[in-house]
Amino acid sequence: MWGEGRHERACFAGLGLILGVGLGLRLWGLGFGLPNGYCRPDESTLVHKALGVGTGDLNPHFFNYPSLHFYLLSVLYGLYFCAGYLGGVFVGLEDFQRQYLTDPSAFYLLGRLFGVCLGSASILLLYLIGRRVGGQRVGLSGAALLSVAFLHTRDSHFLTADIPATFHLLVAQLFFFAYLESGRWRDLSWGAVFLGLAASTKYNLGVFAAAQATAVLLGPSGAARGKHLAGALALSGLAFVAGTPFALLDWGSFWRDLSFERAHFAAGHGLDLGWGWVRHLGFSLPFGLGWPLLLAGLGGCAWLGWRRRPADLVLLSGILGYYAVAGSGKAVFPRYVLPLVPLLCLAAAIGLEEVARRWRGLWAVLVLAALAPGAALSWQHDQLLTRPDTRLLAAHWLEAQVPGGARIAMAGSAYGHPQVRRTRQWLQERLEDVRRAGLGGQHLERMLRWPEYPPAPAYYVVELQPASGVALRSVWDPCPVDSLVRRGVGWVVTHEHPLPYSRIDAAFALQLDSQAVLVAQFDPFVAGEHPAPVYDPTDAYYAPLAGFAAVERPGPLIKVYHLMTGP
Repeated sequence: MWGEGRHERACFAGLGLILGVGLGLRLWGLGFGLPNGYCRPDESTLVHKALGVGTGDLNPHFFNYPSLHFYLLSVLYGLYFCAGYLGGVFVGLEDFQRQYLTDPSAFYLLGRLFGVCLGSASILLLYLIGRRVGGQRVGLSGAALLSVAFLHTRDSHFLTADIPATFHLLVAQLFFFAYLESGRWRDLSWGAVFLGLAASTKYNLGVFAAAQATAVLLGPSGAARGKHLAGALALSGLAFVAGTPFALLDWGSFWRDLSFERAHFAAGHGLDLGWGWVRHLGFSLPFGLGWPLLLAGLGGCAWLGWRRRPADLVLLSGILGYYAVAGSGKAVFPRYVLPLVPLLCLAAAIGLEEVARRWRGLWAVLVLAALAPGAALSWQHDQLLTRPDTRLLAAHWLEAQVPGGARIAMAGSAYGHPQVRRTRQWLQERLEDVRRAGLGGQHLERMLRWPEYPPAPAYYVVELQPASGVALRSVWDPCPVDSLVRRGVGWVVTHEHPLPYSRIDAAFALQLDSQAVLVAQFDPFVAGEHPAPVYDPTDAYYAPLAGFAAVERPGPLIKVYHLMTGP
């Protein structure tokens, strides 16, 4: 009895340590890039849609993502307003809106903190799943592997839907494994609900209906098997609609955006990197997990397929089914394999437990080998996020050195631009242009309603981009330097980087060198010989997946030029 109690206390202490490490790795560097909302693509979309829902329009009018996370963020922002109102921070809604317009950092941080909580809770969920399917040590080792798995720690920093969707999936999996033992409809129904919520956060999580069906077919429900399967599928569908109700209420918009996402997934994100089956196995998973953990996970999958217990087949059907679908397109963001990360950690833990039964000393070595790469990458990534981004440094320099109202031309995609406030003239023109194109412009309208906006300094920013489908007066086709001078531009900002989002035309760069003065430069790279950093070329996220020794801070190389004959 006393020995068992000591063992339990040791297990709880170990779990507490694992959870503490996982939480710390996900919290460290959480404020990266702020108040620039473009430092992690997609975050600004989620914030804007959530705030739009908060105005009373429950239809997000946007279905490239399902809607559940918009609604959850909207509730979070509502609670933030209530707390601020009761605490005297906000006098009313106008103060709340003013804070967002002047510095939206709190809104991004709240959303990111929500991701941290769900990402950290996922470690506990994996422990509970592992303990159920393989015992205490499987639960602890699976949780430990997930606590430091690089792709999971990295994306837990982001205000995106991937980590929340994976959290809902793990809750569903926990109930599916409980159903395998009990055969109770209650366990299956809760699993079905959370699977629907996962799909209502990220469409692709609906693929795990295969694992749900496997649990029903292999479970002890007997003659009720057919009713249980039909009921579970119906509940998952209802939960999806509950989280994304306008999939039915605004069917046309839903189908339009969903069709776009299907075509985008099939064609790829601008670069042809091959099929996902090859890309994810050779790039996303090795860099997201590290080769030792990936090999341990694949070895665990092989063992599951050999042993073929009901729980093994449920886990394996989810992994193989999702990988088959995720690999069938050419849009190959590493975050697309995030749902596989905890499941591969669990498979690795199960496989390593089998090793422990034969070679106890070798088990400890293999667990440490599987942990080490992810822990090192997570630590290096978090360290990088604590350093000021080049886009922030450049924005601070512009605000300190360039007179308000000046015309600044920015070359390259908006992801690499330093974010500075726009003049009222710019805002008014942009609102007129988007309204003329039949778009909303509510965010611009809110800015213009406040007479004091924008606070000084503000600039008329010209974006040098090829023509798009919407005619915007502040977006100009790339043109020679002398043409910029004639049109009143006094400053030019460029950005360069290995990512394709930061490419500068060579002829334009030569013109700047000969006709303008380079007055400031913000370089993210470390001088000297280092292994080249590895980036995901499809994602405008300026922090690497590997090769951190060559990078001093996030962001592209930014150069600021003063046109010699400009104002």
